[in-house]
Amino acid sequence: MSLTSLPTAGRRLGALLTLTASLLPAAALGDTPEPWAVDTDTLEARTRFIQAREALAVADIAAFNKIKSTLTNYPLYPYLEYENLAHIFRTEEPSKASIGKLNAFESQFKNEALTRNLTRSLQSRLSETEQWTLFLALSKSRLAAKLSCSHLRANYELGKISTFTDEVLELWVQPKKHHKRCQPVLDAIQAKHTPPFKAIWERIFLSFEEDKPNFAKPMLGYLSRYERKQVTNWLEALENPEPFLNSAVLQKDSQLNRRRFVDLVLAWSKSDPVSAMNHWLENKDRFRFYSDRYYDTHRLLAMRGAYRRLPEAYEWLMGVPGRDDDLELKEWRIRAALFEQNWLEVIKNIRRLPQSEQEEDHWAYWEARAFEETGHVEKANTIYTSLAGLQSYHGFLSADRLNADYAIRNEPLPVDAPKVNALAELPAMIRAREYHHAGVTWEARREWNSVLKNADKDTVAAATQLAIHWDMADRALATAGRIKDFRRAIDVRFPVVFEALINTHTTEHSLDPAFVLGLMRRESGFMADAKSPVGATGLMQLMPQTAKHVADMKGKKNWRGDLTDPATNIEFGSYYFRHVLDRFDEREILAAAAYNAGPTRVKSWLPESVMAADVWIDTIPYSETRRYVRALLAYAAIYDVHLTGKPKRLSERLEDIQPKGQDET
Repeated sequence: MSLTSLPTAGRRLGALLTLTASLLPAAALGDTPEPWAVDTDTLEARTRFIQAREALAVADIAAFNKIKSTLTNYPLYPYLEYENLAHIFRTEEPSKASIGKLNAFESQFKNEALTRNLTRSLQSRLSETEQWTLFLALSKSRLAAKLSCSHLRANYELGKISTFTDEVLELWVQPKKHHKRCQPVLDAIQAKHTPPFKAIWERIFLSFEEDKPNFAKPMLGYLSRYERKQVTNWLEALENPEPFLNSAVLQKDSQLNRRRFVDLVLAWSKSDPVSAMNHWLENKDRFRFYSDRYYDTHRLLAMRGAYRRLPEAYEWLMGVPGRDDDLELKEWRIRAALFEQNWLEVIKNIRRLPQSEQEEDHWAYWEARAFEETGHVEKANTIYTSLAGLQSYHGFLSADRLNADYAIRNEPLPVDAPKVNALAELPAMIRAREYHHAGVTWEARREWNSVLKNADKDTVAAATQLAIHWDMADRALATAGRIKDFRRAIDVRFPVVFEALINTHTTEHSLDPAFVLGLMRRESGFMADAKSPVGATGLMQLMPQTAKHVADMKGKKNWRGDLTDPATNIEFGSYYFRHVLDRFDEREILAAAAYNAGPTRVKSWLPESVMAADVWIDTIPYSETRRYVRALLAYAAIYDVHLTGKPKRLSERLEDIQPKGQDET
């Protein structure tokens, strides 16, 4: 849906204003073409560009070349040459001539980003085809990737490495199965040469520290009988640490015993954190730990108690000898007190934060709540009144405590037509526009961000307006978000996009459109091709396995759809959110948390007794999920204003969290 086709205030009270009309001077709405306008020739060339890419995708090289020849003056012509060269690198045997083609591309187009991609693509192909001399030559390029494994293999095959060098040891000590191109090299060198004694122990220690003890087992053969027994006992004790820790084996204060003691106590804490912490407290002083290891171990044991919401957690956290720079520990002391609703300790620990942190709206809110709970209503209301002026989750909560209006208002961005026009003429911005509308959105974002890397406030405002002109909703949102002063430009930062699709599926599944819009904004920033590091994809960030599960539930067996397609993503995402809502008996807060962290984790976070929703949300163990739920609730309130003219108050959404076994079905 085009930004300029969004609903106007005349059609719906309080709804999103037509962006072009609300943000641009009247002259921009007349018949005279503006510098940012796209002419017919460019639109036609864009269509041919798309057709050329489609031809290349099916290896119709004749059609591709024919269309490409008509686009030599089109801004994205270099990208066609880039994709053609990438296709050649993928499908043809690479050679010295391939490096020549790469150099010619770099010389002709001087596009570092595309040249870097091609360089690394060719590196991979040279490695795959085992052309090691060419691989090493290309790897000297400043644009090349490190590719440590392939680099090792190349040097080994060319006779430059035959024993345990520093390069070999850097990989060998890592407790993991390496890529097939270099694992055989490591195995071959290990078969012929004994690793350095120090490296053997480094690998053993890393294996335990990274919870990959199986990678320590092959090291046993290098150890003396006495050392082998010590490591073997360590390995066996991982299954049941308690008997070993309570035996007399660890009486001697040695480096190895310190390592074993810490590792086994931490392993024990995964199943029985209380017993593990008690054992640590009773025995830690027998060992001369380095200060960092002592602190890290004590802290991790205490934090595990806090993550699991144990009643002992607050005492444990207070027992850690806190460091001034350990803000996370100080914050978890507040959360542990908050979870226990120990309001006096909440106040004390907030006061222990740096002053700048105390003034953050979330801690200010909890200080006010603690004042309110301890009978200091006037102090609480003073803070609530200050916070209620904020357009944020805790600002809205504060307004609810006062029964005041939410501070949701649109503040249009400043208009600077000459600056907008100047930006519109920059080659990188033109390329970003064309990439965006041709479906090469990742390159659009790269070009766009390159222009704004160190942009000042006025340039950011102008770029946001330009994104609106060019119907680039995700860039308008992201660009305005760069400047704190633009947070109230809600027409831009909270666009109503994909409205027809959202209305269809929210109606079908009885979902709140404002909540779904807020979810999409939080998940992807309305980037249809967004992909997380773990593979979540599209507007509503669905995992492929989740999508397959949804497809099965919908009766679509052997589904092979595209999650970057907005229609598919919204259909499946809405279906899944309804499924999660049903599991949690229509509780939006729990469903939102489960959408982010998974239903099983959320079930484990439920309290033992009824708890106020705001307390539960701000003590969620995962910081990502905690921020996610807060943001989603705030976004939903803002979208309510767009869609209905007034927000649904958070107090209407924040039902008390019921004890375990009562909320989840």
